[in-house]
Amino acid sequence: MNPPATGSRPGPSPARRIVTVALAVAALAGLLAWEAGRTLPVRRALDTYNRLLSAANAGDLDAVGRLCSARYRRDHPARPAPEGGVIGLPRNGPHKNFRAWRHDATVLLCPTGPVYRFIFEGGAWRFDGLAGLLLTNGRIEPGDGTEPEDAPGPD
Repeated sequence: MNPPATGSRPGPSPARRIVTVALAVAALAGLLAWEAGRTLPVRRALDTYNRLLSAANAGDLDAVGRLCSARYRRDHPARPAPEGGVIGLPRNGPHKNFRAWRHDATVLLCPTGPVYRFIFEGGAWRFDGLAGLLLTNGRIEPGDGTEPEDAPGPD
């Protein structure tokens, strides 16, 4: 039998391997939970947007009202559009390259060019109207006359 080579050490014990794998799995699960929590508002706002589109296209004014903020309902009462849908609400779903991001306490969603604002109100994300238009230089031109802001780049 040959003696062990000088400087060689035995590999980690099976118990140490199990602990290492368990720690790696726990770290991965923690990272996944953190990311899911961080993106939850954006995902919920996108869900509200999709439900709003469905309700508007079906002409369901009650459902539209439940998905809009109190301010938006006060300033823009839901009325059916002559061509179908609801006046003032988007009719098309998001483009494949849509953007959605957090901005302070709101979520901004840019499905095709217009940027829509969503706020957390009454325990849910609600549509709060048009925030502005996304310009070709990546800036948002607000509809209320305030200074433009930068839209985030792709994540």
